[in-house]
Amino acid sequence: MADVGQLLPSPDISIIFKTLATTVIQRSALGILYVILKDGTQTGKYITINTVADLNEKEWDEKSIKLIKLGMYTLSPKKIVVRVQTVDEEISAVLKELKQRKMNWLAAPTATQEEDTTIVTWVKQVFGTSAIDKTVKYISSYAKNTDHVAVVELANKGTYKSVLGDFTAQEYTVALAGMFAGLPLNRSGDNLTMSDLIEVEDTEPELGKLSLYNDDGKVRINMAVNSKTTFDSTWKSDTRFIKIVEGMCMTVDDLRDTYRNYWMGLYINNYDNKSNFCSNVNKIYFKDLQPNVLSADYDNKIGISYEKQKQVVVADGKDPDEMTELEILKYPSGHQVFLAADVRYANTMVDLQVVIAM
Repeated sequence: MADVGQLLPSPDISIIFKTLATTVIQRSALGILYVILKDGTQTGKYITINTVADLNEKEWDEKSIKLIKLGMYTLSPKKIVVRVQTVDEEISAVLKELKQRKMNWLAAPTATQEEDTTIVTWVKQVFGTSAIDKTVKYISSYAKNTDHVAVVELANKGTYKSVLGDFTAQEYTVALAGMFAGLPLNRSGDNLTMSDLIEVEDTEPELGKLSLYNDDGKVRINMAVNSKTTFDSTWKSDTRFIKIVEGMCMTVDDLRDTYRNYWMGLYINNYDNKSNFCSNVNKIYFKDLQPNVLSADYDNKIGISYEKQKQVVVADGKDPDEMTELEILKYPSGHQVFLAADVRYANTMVDLQVVIAM
């Protein structure tokens, strides 16, 4: 860390990364939940609710009060932002507004099946397919075969009997979204008890479906998974677990925000500054994410992308085969910074196999 008044040739961001990494568990339990809600009483458009005490029951329909409380019951997110949807307002207009707003989870408990389909399509588009753009996740009771890490398909249909009343499956998605927004990354939602639930309709577990089950007076989540069922080199099989995707999203947000706030437009794009950025990530940020977010048994690292740098060399009409690896890595890339990371995210204990020899 630099002394007060000391001039540095490149940014001192060690403390920034240290703070981000050491507070990741606390921050992961403080996610932001957005709720698109139809309400005939509320006159506001965006209502922020930090605690139950912020709810003025005279300003909401009775059902809306229960739905908002559901989102804060088992685990509470940092805040719930309700986007009130008017009767004649198209869901596409609401989503267009939400594009630039920061959120971790989205719920639409009063959405019709047609509106839900539009929301699912929007989430898949803004989250991305080959990379993570907007780190929003959505839970739907209507969706089928969406095969996407940002969409969670709720399997149990019928009535959800809660201490707050009876709810449909789509209405209950707000409880699950709020729980995941408030769930710290040192544990997963696997086998977690939804503390408000009394009973749910039984369902057979399916791949790509989040299901709940009745367990001696409690209702638990079976496996905390999203709808992803096909995998490749980008989206490996572990990305079907919500905990893994949450860790990926937090890493993306941290690196993106740190780069934008402390590097972008401020420092020359040269080999030394790119290496300095990577060194801080590797030695401080990635190290302190272990073992709860990143696997402590893997050499997690980020560096300048050799393949992307080769493409820059070729685009300039030069032959990369006539250059050393270091020359390629140092080759000027204009305003673009090409980095590549190789990491493994940590999961909790889920499946158990024991062989007892007799």
